[in-house]
Amino acid sequence: MSAYEEGAAHGGADGTLAALAVHGPRYRLGLGAPPPGASGWLAADRLLDPHGPELARLLETEHRGSGHRTAHAAALTLIAVYAGRVTAAAVLHWALTGRVLDVRPGNVLLRPDPGHGIAEVRLRTFRMLDAPETDAESVATVQRTVLGRHLLPLADALRERTRAGLRQLRGGVAHGCATALGASRAAPELLARRWAGFLDGAPGGLAALGDVPTVTRPDGTRRLVYLRRTCCLFYTSAEAVRCASCCLTSRDDRIAAYEGRR
Repeated sequence: MSAYEEGAAHGGADGTLAALAVHGPRYRLGLGAPPPGASGWLAADRLLDPHGPELARLLETEHRGSGHRTAHAAALTLIAVYAGRVTAAAVLHWALTGRVLDVRPGNVLLRPDPGHGIAEVRLRTFRMLDAPETDAESVATVQRTVLGRHLLPLADALRERTRAGLRQLRGGVAHGCATALGASRAAPELLARRWAGFLDGAPGGLAALGDVPTVTRPDGTRRLVYLRRTCCLFYTSAEAVRCASCCLTSRDDRIAAYEGRR
């Protein structure tokens, strides 16, 4: 049993959430209802209504905070940061243990960051979905939970609301899920294998939307990085910078930047 699995095994919900948080801020999850008086929280399942006020609020917060020029550009940025934060802990936990944390939309609350992205995520209830008996069942469960029930329906809702391109939205889904692994401190060899398994037969054509090489940082550490084949248009925002993974930058230049050579 790995150190992560030991931490997750001892203490149930508290042990698992603490073990996830060690990997970085994007994996931190709260549990239960927000504190009394807390405001700004949204129920993830309400975001799947393309014409609902919750999705309008989330989209407008990103639109205003990032300084995007159009709603469809805000949608493309939003789906990537959403996938890289709201479901990141579940993707990482599955990669390290084969178990799937319940991040179905009805079990998730989130608070948008007024500047950019998602500030906080909470689970209504801590629950693991049924333990799969085989790797194939494990993959099917995480794909169904993270993609089929949550991220891809959100992409569809954003498509209907803003007319953003569906391929680009799904590229943001793939990017967010991949960076959920790449930002972790876990061994890149393990994560690369798990990412390949996650993509195998994944809905939405995600496998064609980017690739995941391993790079070596100046300090000698190795990690996965995601090289996109779609664009989130963040460079058109008030930030006016390209993402490190931007498909408008050559592959060699992106890898060099990730390795700290540029």
